[in-house]
Amino acid sequence: MNKWLSKNQGARLLALSFVVVSLLGACSKPVDPVVVAIPAQYALSDVRYFFSAGDRIDTVTLQLKGASVQNPGSTTVTQQVKEDLSELIKTSRFTIASATQLPTDIDLSKFEVRVPQQWYGNSSLVQSIETYSLSPSQQQKPYVPEREAASTITVAPKSRIDISRQIDAYQLTCSFDCLLENKTTGQRYPITGKWQGLLQYNNLSVTLKESAL
Repeated sequence: MNKWLSKNQGARLLALSFVVVSLLGACSKPVDPVVVAIPAQYALSDVRYFFSAGDRIDTVTLQLKGASVQNPGSTTVTQQVKEDLSELIKTSRFTIASATQLPTDIDLSKFEVRVPQQWYGNSSLVQSIETYSLSPSQQQKPYVPEREAASTITVAPKSRIDISRQIDAYQLTCSFDCLLENKTTGQRYPITGKWQGLLQYNNLSVTLKESAL
């Protein structure tokens, strides 16, 4: 009886050992490594603006908000009136040439670039200090003039001066090109297209009209 139990227990221990070894063998199978794709890093460089066929500058005269200076007194007064140009805006919009080949994972609107802000008549376009998105959607920012302007106005007794103002807006359509570089692989993609926007304002004109109070 005891011999039979010993043999039975031995068989059970042997079977249990086989199961443990099988489980350990299953756990020790090699696991395939997880490959994590690292997003490519891109950089934009060598942004250049120039005139080519069909490019132009259009001039539009804008009427600005007026103002009024009154003198209800009995003596002539002189006042300095600062020219308020806060209603002026700078605009920017990019159009990429249809033939431009770009990576499928790139969003150019995430890149900020400087845009034209002056033209000196020698085909040289000076770029702005502030930046705009390389986007096909029109962007707007407050226009910052190079210097403040003011007018000295003399107002006769018992009268007022109505001030009307206008300024020329220069709308530019020009060509541009730049390079997009994959910083991981070093591959470069040339980008070409058009830029449209407000180049600059100039020729502020102030007209004064006197009337009695």
